[in-house]
Amino acid sequence: MPRSQRHYEQMFFKSQNSWQSWITFASAIGLSFTLINSPLAVAERVNPVLLASQPQRAILTGRNGQYVVRIVVNSSADTAWKVLTDYNNFYQFLPNVTSSKLLKVQGNQKVFEQVYRIKALIVDETSRIRLSASETYPKQIAFKLVEGEVKALQGSWTIEPISSKQVIIQHQVNVDPGLTRTRALFYTIYENTLKMTLEAIKKESERRN
Repeated sequence: MPRSQRHYEQMFFKSQNSWQSWITFASAIGLSFTLINSPLAVAERVNPVLLASQPQRAILTGRNGQYVVRIVVNSSADTAWKVLTDYNNFYQFLPNVTSSKLLKVQGNQKVFEQVYRIKALIVDETSRIRLSASETYPKQIAFKLVEGEVKALQGSWTIEPISSKQVIIQHQVNVDPGLTRTRALFYTIYENTLKMTLEAIKKESERRN
């Protein structure tokens, strides 16, 4: 084989191997980017001190029914806990909640019911939902759907102290509305309500503190 032909073939295979290596590398980077930018992973990377120094509005990550929302609250952890577990009075300070009632108490296990009214664009609906809550004072409340007008709903509330007078409240939730023609609209309304809910909890906690 002429030397020039061997030279070009060597260059071709070297180029091809380099290109395959680049594809593999890029695929790995893409996979890593997907994994580290999931809602929970993004939330876990947020530095509490840095978050506390930012404008204190609700920060939401996630999409299509899988969300994490965080907000800085200028109150004690105990006050935030009392607000998050004030099941009988949610209707007084949470957006879209028209009725709320604690139905059952068994140690740290609670069952409560809420009635929502959603008004947005062409939507004007009332829905009832019943949730069970498992409380781990003073840090976490895990909840899941007992019955209601969605297919699935579960998540948690977490209180993370920054100082004796400031905490981060984190809300992680997975929701599936089930078969509906308006899933996209449902998620849009739900995302807006999540942020409003965190900001309402912040306002009530700071009022009580």
